[in-house]
Amino acid sequence: MVGVPGKSKGCSTCRRRKKGCDQKRPICGQCASSGFVCGGYKRDRTFILHPASKEVEKAIFLPYARSIAGPLPGSLNQTAIQAQCRSLFWDLYMPQGECACRDAFLIRCGHPMNWAELIQDVSSQDSSLEEAFSALTISRVGQANKDVRLVHESSKIYGRALKELQEALFDPKRMYSDQILMACMLLGLYEVFEGPAFQSRSWLTHAAGAARLVQLRGPERHQHWAAHHPFLASRIPTVYASILQRKSTYLATEEWLTIPWIKMGHRTYFDLLTDTTTLVPGFLEKFDLLRESDSDIGQDLIQLLSDCKTIQLKMDRWRDGTKKGATPRLQKHDPNDPDGYPFETDLWFENHLFVHARVVYYACSLTLAELGDDIVQALELRGHKVPESMSPTTLKEILSADRYASNICRTVPYCLQPDMGAWGANIINFPANLAYFYYQRIGRSDATKWLEKAFERVKQRGVHAEHVFNELLFQLRERDEPNFHLKRESSAETTESGESPGSIPSLSSTATTFIYEDPSKAYYDASNDPD
Repeated sequence: MVGVPGKSKGCSTCRRRKKGCDQKRPICGQCASSGFVCGGYKRDRTFILHPASKEVEKAIFLPYARSIAGPLPGSLNQTAIQAQCRSLFWDLYMPQGECACRDAFLIRCGHPMNWAELIQDVSSQDSSLEEAFSALTISRVGQANKDVRLVHESSKIYGRALKELQEALFDPKRMYSDQILMACMLLGLYEVFEGPAFQSRSWLTHAAGAARLVQLRGPERHQHWAAHHPFLASRIPTVYASILQRKSTYLATEEWLTIPWIKMGHRTYFDLLTDTTTLVPGFLEKFDLLRESDSDIGQDLIQLLSDCKTIQLKMDRWRDGTKKGATPRLQKHDPNDPDGYPFETDLWFENHLFVHARVVYYACSLTLAELGDDIVQALELRGHKVPESMSPTTLKEILSADRYASNICRTVPYCLQPDMGAWGANIINFPANLAYFYYQRIGRSDATKWLEKAFERVKQRGVHAEHVFNELLFQLRERDEPNFHLKRESSAETTESGESPGSIPSLSSTATTFIYEDPSKAYYDASNDPD
């Protein structure tokens, strides 16, 4: 590697756009006025390899979103590969074009829009973090360009990263560092992208590991920005994993809902939504425990149904407090869709921040709606009368599984468009799985077939999302049993693998994101408005 004299000292965004940069800091005036995310002034590194044949150059300097013809040559400079792949990774992963956020306020505030900005600011990076980020970036570029050689190289680096992480977790001086937490979360993201890894359900292991590491660190360690950011990024994956396991999460406790924000000064609207969603897994666990009880649980079930209704109404107030620019708009679906789209319209969004918030809302609302149906059936089977205020007709207006499942499906076309990058498929995958299993349970094959085809197309872009449809959740198979709503077998019963049946993770658990975005500046709280 050599320094190249004469390079522009402007920010990376202006250099890439070939625009003049006034070099104002921290955000240049050109980017602020044009609505672009200022990439900062960290000097790009230029790598010159000697000797370098044309074949080697084509293999290393991968063109954006274009497949490489032929395998990589036998000898490559690994440092150059890592640097080049890191520079390409975020273009392949994060949303581009009209899907990217260009909020001038966020740009002026220097809010970090992705993990790249955070990781680049970490000084003295731990070797586990270095290896994890290298494995992730090389894998994504290799998958996007259908380059087996790069994917194979990434798997070797991934193995080293796992070993480094394991050693760090046994080192009292390293295990609580911010770098180790970031490394753990990046390896979880690697599992999302590597199709074969889905078969081992490694993502859930990493998600649980990251959640446990956050818990062991304690809420006080997540008050400064370097640790607060990955803490925020870990919350939705933790909630999703807890929903799959039907177990409550520590994130719902008072200390975890307050202490990490003491020094941050404010809560974003996305934070407020996530705060509410942390309660959902606990409702699932409580219902399962009630079903195991031999005592009269009628009043407890009624109270749980009331709690579900209360939380849904709270999330609905969050939804209704969304500014017009951040709400989805209806768009007529392409009538020539060869896959047989089961709905007439799509839901379209201004940018990736707003769609992320909505799919979390839809996923948790669908979970509550299905739980509400289960509670009502359990009450009826036990001969208990449901209060008029929570009759099935009344609840249908609030807890409507069909409405949320259809909203998820109508969001899929936006999330899977090329401009949303791999990140779009990543954030919609878990909600789409919930919708898929709902439609499979009620026998609506047109919706399930369309979803399968939609994610099959994503695979062609190097995102192995279609694996999530290969098997059903154990809970969904269990729901078809006649005595499901009466009493289930003891939770102590385990499968051959030693897992509790109710906690067997679906392959759908591989589809979450560790990127945290902040849509708060386009939201306001309607509940504070005058009547």
